[in-house]
Amino acid sequence: MNYGSTYGAEGNLINENDVKSDSSTYFDWKTFSEVWLLDSRLEVIMLVSVLLNGMAAGIIFIFSNTVMPSLATLDPAVGINIMNTINGLIVNPLFIIAFFGGLISAYPAIKMWKNPNDFSMAARYYGITTTLVFFFGEFMVTCTQNVPRNNALLAVDPESESGVKYWEDDFLISWVAWNTARCVFSIIATVLGVLCLCHMRKP
Repeated sequence: MNYGSTYGAEGNLINENDVKSDSSTYFDWKTFSEVWLLDSRLEVIMLVSVLLNGMAAGIIFIFSNTVMPSLATLDPAVGINIMNTINGLIVNPLFIIAFFGGLISAYPAIKMWKNPNDFSMAARYYGITTTLVFFFGEFMVTCTQNVPRNNALLAVDPESESGVKYWEDDFLISWVAWNTARCVFSIIATVLGVLCLCHMRKP
């Protein structure tokens, strides 16, 4: 006897185990895309932006929460040299992508804004807002506040009185404050990006 077997409409022997095996390997991509908000290219780009914004917030947070407080406990000259080393090593392609890549939200934001009939007002406003918040709150703060202070720190003599004064009275206070600010803005941008995703299918 052929246990687990049956005959098809044309009399061919069909093994039920084979049928089960075939059905188990079938993957419903449509359902997967609907669950994970990947139904369109714009949603994929927005999701990537959300992930990158979150990565940027995490990188920034670890500096305000751990790295800078740790450096503050060291001898000023040692702290200055370590920070300068970090600033030199951290600027690389992967870091640039993780730190500023969230700005790709501008593409779906602009596309949605130009097609108001295809997307809800909430999705369009959240898309524009997450891009603007990240641009002004993270990118511009980095370029206008943190980078100039990094350059100034690189120019000081770690052993000099003026160098120590700049490190203790300026860098450890103002740099960290601006760093915390861009962390907050990055988190806000991440949340706005998530809200945008949630409304992208509701015209």
